[in-house]
Amino acid sequence: MLVISYIILAFLVIRLLIALTNLVTRRWLSSGQYSGSQFISVLIPARNESENIGKLLDNIVSQDYKNYEVIVYDDMSEDGTLDIVKAYSLKDRRIGYIEGKELPEGWLGKNYACHRLSLKARGSFFLFMDADVKIEKGLIGSSLRYFDKERLALLSIFPQQEMVTAGEKLTVPLMNWILVSMLPLILVEYSSRKSLSAANGQFMLFDAGIYRKYRWHEKVRSHKVEDIEIVKLVKREDYRVITLLSNGLIRCRMYNNIKESIEGFSKNVTAFFGNSALLTILFTVITSFGIFALIFTSYLLAAVYVILSVMLRIVISIQSRQGVLTNILLIIPQQIAFIVVVLKALYNKSVKYGNWKGRQIRF
Repeated sequence: MLVISYIILAFLVIRLLIALTNLVTRRWLSSGQYSGSQFISVLIPARNESENIGKLLDNIVSQDYKNYEVIVYDDMSEDGTLDIVKAYSLKDRRIGYIEGKELPEGWLGKNYACHRLSLKARGSFFLFMDADVKIEKGLIGSSLRYFDKERLALLSIFPQQEMVTAGEKLTVPLMNWILVSMLPLILVEYSSRKSLSAANGQFMLFDAGIYRKYRWHEKVRSHKVEDIEIVKLVKREDYRVITLLSNGLIRCRMYNNIKESIEGFSKNVTAFFGNSALLTILFTVITSFGIFALIFTSYLLAAVYVILSVMLRIVISIQSRQGVLTNILLIIPQQIAFIVVVLKALYNKSVKYGNWKGRQIRF
């Protein structure tokens, strides 16, 4: 039992060191203006986003950088999303839209929407954003400046997550709790290993010339975690990729309640562990029940484990711009929520399907 306890404690120390590495290497987008004048296509897949799409279009119009087009792909929305986009397009000729049709065989909805958007886009850069993100003035200019400076093929940013309900606060922080403590984001840039890949489909900025050559979304047409798969493909072709955390210029309320959160995270939680159910289960068992092995071994070791666990939450919360005290107080409930998410993911995998935004997806 002593050996097992030391392994559990060592794993926590490693995660804390990774989180500190991400903090020290400052993996945030730096603010600044783009000195160029290249045309950028802002591409937005949208399905039943009537509550969000108008706000995002307002955010885009208010950007400092003005040389752009916006194209929204309405994926057969049933809530008036398309009508809102049409109204904006009448007021601003830079805003256009595509009316979606039935999905072709073998495609997932978002992947097909992004592919269709890329075929119509005319820019030197393609910026894919989800309809539920909110962006502050300066985001597009800062992103283009960073992209050009680093000579990238792809820049992805994890937005700062907004949480309103108690259910969201139990579940949404879990994403960065895994990401920031399991992957030194600097290795996404400097390592050629596909396993060291991370991205967020809510913000993905591409060199359009490279994108048109490879048609990344077409290559991952059936993948439900398309963002990570695209990073793997881009790295395989030896192009530069950087993934960052939000500096506050982009935010998102991913889900509206705990039910949506569980459905959403269960769709992609295993992707954090190389799509391995075994590794997902192992991580869940160690992080959820490892403390009991330490208690049975030594109260001192258990106390050290608790202190390090709190430190880990603090470091991750600071980087993620989340409430530090809230995440500390909710450590146990969040861990329970994580178990539920994993169980849901394993169930979906066993029955080979799940539901997302009114569509059935295969696992």
